[in-house]
Order: sequence, then C-alpha cells, then structure tokens
Amino acid sequence: MFTQHQLLVLVTLRQMLAKSYRDFADWLELMTAVHRRLRIRRMPHFTTLHKFSLRLEAHTLDGLLVTLASTVADGRAEVIIDSTGFQSGSASYYYIRTMSLRNGSQGTEQRAVRHHVKATIVIDARTMMILGMLATLGPGPDAPYLRPVLEKAVEHGASIGTVIGDKGYDSESNRRYVVRELGAETHIPLRKVQRTAADHQGFYRRRQLRVFDPGLYRRRSLVETVNSMLKRTMSSATLSRCESAQYAELALRAVAHNAQRAAELLS
Repeated sequence: MFTQHQLLVLVTLRQMLAKSYRDFADWLELMTAVHRRLRIRRMPHFTTLHKFSLRLEAHTLDGLLVTLASTVADGRAEVIIDSTGFQSGSASYYYIRTMSLRNGSQGTEQRAVRHHVKATIVIDARTMMILGMLATLGPGPDAPYLRPVLEKAVEHGASIGTVIGDKGYDSESNRRYVVRELGAETHIPLRKVQRTAADHQGFYRRRQLRVFDPGLYRRRSLVETVNSMLKRTMSSATLSRCESAQYAELALRAVAHNAQRAAELLS
C-alpha cells in the first residue's frame, strides 16, 4: 500500500519530468534513490498514479500552492495576474493544421485547434511562486477570472497588497473587488471602450488614473517568465484527454513549480 503523501510526491515528480504515466512508471523502477527517499518497497502501477491524480480535489491543491509559497515569503504580497494557453493533446499544432487542410477532412481537425486549456495564474512578484491557478476552456476574455483566482489564493491564507495585470483585466467590478474587499491596490491600465459600455464609467476606473504606477506595472513581465518556465520545463501541452484530468494536470504543474522554487530559494 502507498500513503497519500507518497502518491502526491510521485504524481508531482511526473509533472516535473513531463512524462506519461507509463513512461514515468518505467523510469521509477530504475530510480532506487527515489525508492529509499520515499520508503517505497514496491513500485506503484501506472494506473494507481492516474487514479490518484483524478481523485485529487482542487481545494487541496490550491491550499498546497499557498503553503509552499508561505515557506519563503510572508506579509502582504505584490501579485501579478496573467493567463496562458496549453495545447489540448500531444499532437503538434503543425500536424493538426496539416491534416485539416487535406481533402475529405471535413474540418474536424481544424476545429480542434481553436480550443485549448486556459490557465489563469497569480504569482508573488518577490518569489515568482504561484499563489493561485484557475484552469478553464479557452479562448475567452480574461476579466471574469480575476476575482475567482484571487479568491482561491485569499481563501487559503494569501495576503494581497497590490494586484498588477494587463488591460484584459480592466473592469469596474474587478477594481471594486480588489480595493474594497481585499483592501489592496490595482495597477491595471485602462482599456479604450465605448462610453455606452457598462464598465466604462465608474469611480474605481477614474481613480486608477491617479494611482497607476508605471514602474510597478513594468514588473508584469515576471508572470510571463513563470508562464515560460511552466511550458519549457513541463511541456506546453496537456497529455490528458478529459477536461477534469487536464485541469488536475495543470494544478500539479503549479505545485511542481512551487516546490522547485522553494527548494531553490531555501538552499
């Protein structure tokens, strides 16, 4: 039998190595140092790891992200929010695009290209650790996801003092939530929208003209670095097929990223 902690470490390690469950199980058989470290007497079957990852609750992984981040930083965080897309499936974009142009394809492969898994992440600017992640089906607008992903971080103990984001997160309701409910400050540029738009006018959007700090906003590129780290080290595609498994896969990648950053900063 295996403990929950052993299985969690193994599925997180699998994400770090960007391997399929079968390949990871084969790799693990040769890694005697990992066996000793985790006190594993026999190797888990790859289906055991797969089923465990499907049972993981989002609430548990969200809490683990903040717990890992709190090991290297405390106090009110200066957070940066952004979203990025992960390819759904292991087939390359070039292959899918080429197949869609063949006669008789009926365009089914082309439709598959248009959708991806969209990950909205919030990072601590000081440590570049992820405080919250929300996975949805993309593409789509960014603004509706600012509040849900910040609520995830705050629910598990993150203290937020500043929120930095691009124009995609500009809305009166988002600014009101950050200022009034979180007691924080936003540094999000204003979009050029029609005056008849619902979120064009408002106290908090006008207030942003006074408090916006271009110097702080330039730190937004740090979240792009984290996005790049996730894709370069753990692949830009999700290997899972169903949506729930894809979302769990991205959450485990965030946990793997935080664990690696914590080890680097504490060493």
